[in-house]
Amino acid sequence: MAGRSHYDVLGVSPSAKPDAIRRAYLRQARRWHPDRPSGDSERMRAVNEAWQVLGDIRSRAAYDRSLARSAPSQTGSARPTSATRPAGAARTSSQPRPEAGSHSARTPPTPPAPPLELVGLRWRWISLAAVVLAAVAVVVIFVATSAIDDSDPDSPITVSAPVSQARPEVGDCFRIGATTLVTVGCEQPHDGKLVRWVPLGAPCPPDTELHWVRSAQEAVCYHPPSG
Repeated sequence: MAGRSHYDVLGVSPSAKPDAIRRAYLRQARRWHPDRPSGDSERMRAVNEAWQVLGDIRSRAAYDRSLARSAPSQTGSARPTSATRPAGAARTSSQPRPEAGSHSARTPPTPPAPPLELVGLRWRWISLAAVVLAAVAVVVIFVATSAIDDSDPDSPITVSAPVSQARPEVGDCFRIGATTLVTVGCEQPHDGKLVRWVPLGAPCPPDTELHWVRSAQEAVCYHPPSG
């Protein structure tokens, strides 16, 4: 096996692609494996050595460079020097010229980036979800705000609601609106005069009425207007 290159051992050309080298190695291994009738341990060792060198991109590139450096010495003394070359003779080189694209054939391709269309579609879905969430939040805020609108103070109260910012105090007169207790002057029409705030379950003084304010978790004891 001396004097043969790894390419000769596998039966491929120096410009063979990685897939071709791999197929050649498998073919030679099946042929020369010692367990087969046609096996040859020495040839199998050479096949394995050739695959270890040519099957790796970096080691193959280094091996190709070593072949290029050793090529002039392998031609022997027949190569003319500058002193012995006849005048006007064209200078030739025994160094093989690398084929165009051979380096790119040995270099693994770079994984492609995700398509810009897919990235844009993903961001559009995220933006759409954000808009939907914002719209839902606006609707919830609008409904909550509408629930505390005291547009008709004269309407009868069916379910007690939060006390307004002008929380009636002891001695204040108030109106029972649709959602709040509205503090008003006692000379104006009102629903009662506040006597005290009491917790849940506590009784009111005699001659007073009780009104439960659910969100405040308290009740008011008040005197209804006379007459």
